[in-house]
Amino acid sequence: MVIVMRLTSYRIKLLSTLILCFASSFALGNTTETIGSITSQKGNPAQITRDGDNISTEQGTGLVMDDEIITAKTKLGLTFIDDTRVSVTEQSVLVIYDPSSGTGKLAMNIALGTVKYSSGAIARNSRENVSLKTPTATISVRGTDFTMTVDELGRSIVILLPSCPPVGDCWTGEIMVSTEVGQVILNQAYQATLVSNRMANPTKPKILDITEANIGNMLIITPPPELK
Repeated sequence: MVIVMRLTSYRIKLLSTLILCFASSFALGNTTETIGSITSQKGNPAQITRDGDNISTEQGTGLVMDDEIITAKTKLGLTFIDDTRVSVTEQSVLVIYDPSSGTGKLAMNIALGTVKYSSGAIARNSRENVSLKTPTATISVRGTDFTMTVDELGRSIVILLPSCPPVGDCWTGEIMVSTEVGQVILNQAYQATLVSNRMANPTKPKILDITEANIGNMLIITPPPELK
């Protein structure tokens, strides 16, 4: 299963593309089988186009293969069957489809904008089964949260976030950010790296004086001073 997301901030109208490839072990051969649902909605109902029909969304609306989701002035939270969670901002379009890859792996490509990722079962089981990419960097992750912000030139800011379950203490996982020539490990909350070119090393990790509420496409206009 692949999820293609084009995310555009209401402030600066940027576009993000997100591709998720989920495990064939989910047995999703039936294109009408539910593969996730809308678990939060803020604003007017979004719209799902399914087999030529238009469906207004609400919390609990199921998601199936080939759904096209248009958020307009809505923020959505989506949860998939391996507990992978994706936050979708306003002015976004998301298309779900099946590449019939059968790889049992997860892949994500972010072309532009900001995407927040929260690991599901695939990432927790094996880092090797997860490959998240921007135009300049590749991120490997095991059971943690992070964000990626990509500007028009493909430069990528990757920020590791604390993982805070509904019950229990927060904890921080680990991600590896790599290019064709080097790599760095992020293992502290709000630690970040900047990747300007796939043929250049990621910058030395720095801990940012920032909160999750300040992470978004505005980082493209005003990068954190620690990474300049």
